[in-house]
Amino acid sequence: MTTFKRVSLVGSEDLFRQTRPQVISDTDDVIKDAVDRPTNVKEVVLRTLNFTPDELQLLLEAIQTAKYPERAGVKPPLDRFDSLDALRTKISGVMEQ
Repeated sequence: MTTFKRVSLVGSEDLFRQTRPQVISDTDDVIKDAVDRPTNVKEVVLRTLNFTPDELQLLLEAIQTAKYPERAGVKPPLDRFDSLDALRTKISGVMEQ
């Protein structure tokens, strides 16, 4: 390894210089205002929905169709379409409350 040559890293001292040469002395009030910013937090209301196994299967198929519309094929039969509409009404009725 006698052919190995070290290269001088000229200018590398800039990488390790302090970003703040002087210490900023903030008061506790300034720090508290910066950390404890008042925010408008909207209250989250959680609701529980109970679905039958048929409704869950219908939801999974609807999600699959929404995710991959090119694979959807034909329109759903009228009874399935009515079931989807009833499920939509059930979910939207809970969301409006």
